[in-house]
Amino acid sequence: MERGSRFDLIRRIMPPGVGAKAGEFPTLSYLGRRLPGDYLEFISVYGGGSIDDCLEVAVPGQEASSGGSPLTIPEVTLDARNAWEFERAGGELIGRPEAIVSWGVDSSSDLLCWVVSDSPADSWPVAVFNRGKARWGIYECGMVDFLIGIFRREFDECPIGEVSLWGRREPRFLNWREEKRLIAAGIHPWKGGPMQSF
Repeated sequence: MERGSRFDLIRRIMPPGVGAKAGEFPTLSYLGRRLPGDYLEFISVYGGGSIDDCLEVAVPGQEASSGGSPLTIPEVTLDARNAWEFERAGGELIGRPEAIVSWGVDSSSDLLCWVVSDSPADSWPVAVFNRGKARWGIYECGMVDFLIGIFRREFDECPIGEVSLWGRREPRFLNWREEKRLIAAGIHPWKGGPMQSF
């Protein structure tokens, strides 16, 4: 299936919410490398934010986020490279920590990354550091296909520790701006109702 049709599929599975702002990111690259096209398309439509309060998608940036800002690629990449150093088995699959650029993290603290190479960015596979299993796994697909694979159970087993997303029929994406707005209004962003009742 072509990238466009796979992106149409994820939009049907998980419709974009409110709060995204096209063109809000000052860079579409990281360390001088343009990021994969499916990720850039995802960010342009959804922005940064969370899927079912279980998986956070990082935004492009040149530094770590500050309070009230979305997770950024540099800050989650630092965690992923530290995980590579901690669990050397990643070296067999990935080669070196500098080859890892991370685009997300789940509520199990698993790290979702790309393995960067000299090949075009659209061919970079997804690498996952599953903290519960203390091991790296490589998936020969892009970020959007990886998410679809989780929602539609297209892998042999769930590649992440956050199993509530595995086979999730109607995942919900909430942009970080909308989540922040709801919290400021005293509304629980994921459960509805007043914050103080949770």
